[in-house]
Amino acid sequence: MASRRQFFWLAAGGAVMSASVSGYLRNRAIPLETRPITGLPGFSYLEAGPRTGGLPDPFFGLDAAETPAGSLEDLFDGTPAPGVVPVASFSDYNCAYCRVLTKMLPEIDGIDITWHELPLLGARSVMAAKVAIAADMQGAYMPMHARLMRSGYRIDAAWLHRAADELGLDGARLVADMEGPEVADRLERSAGVAALFGIYGTPALVVGHVLVLGNIDRADLNRLIEQERLG
Repeated sequence: MASRRQFFWLAAGGAVMSASVSGYLRNRAIPLETRPITGLPGFSYLEAGPRTGGLPDPFFGLDAAETPAGSLEDLFDGTPAPGVVPVASFSDYNCAYCRVLTKMLPEIDGIDITWHELPLLGARSVMAAKVAIAADMQGAYMPMHARLMRSGYRIDAAWLHRAADELGLDGARLVADMEGPEVADRLERSAGVAALFGIYGTPALVVGHVLVLGNIDRADLNRLIEQERLG
């Protein structure tokens, strides 16, 4: 009897181990399907989950006289360390999917994130993007980014000064910088990169050399990051 019981548990354990190994190898071996991006040699794109559509004019709220010319030099900030995968994130503070994805990204090891503001959903989105960049000029991008990603905010003079006080920022400078040339330039350059890749909805990521359009779950994002890491 004991030998039959031992055989049963050994067989069951072997089946579980076999299934686990099989699932692991399947996830590792099958790459995510991507397609080349016309006009951008070396880059491809992945259609992921849902995304929030932008306005008919993707450059709403910008002062550029014409569609900004995008440059790949503006895609990532600097060169990441060896083995680190660069990730560019394009988001809108009024995009529900962006709230989930941009909270996830800082939790992932082995990536270097460049944050791009892409306010496609109207004047409220443009205002929030300006606040985030102006806060970055005082070294507080991520605290302000996290604050703006919470739903239900209404940006007015009282909100700005309260947020500045809570984050230890100069409120008068924050308000002035929002309408200054550096903020306008950064919005323009991000919009130009988005146009270069054909991004007219959020969230969107560029993971290494792969554009991800729409929301992506953590498992697939981790697989993509590992694919890019291994080249």
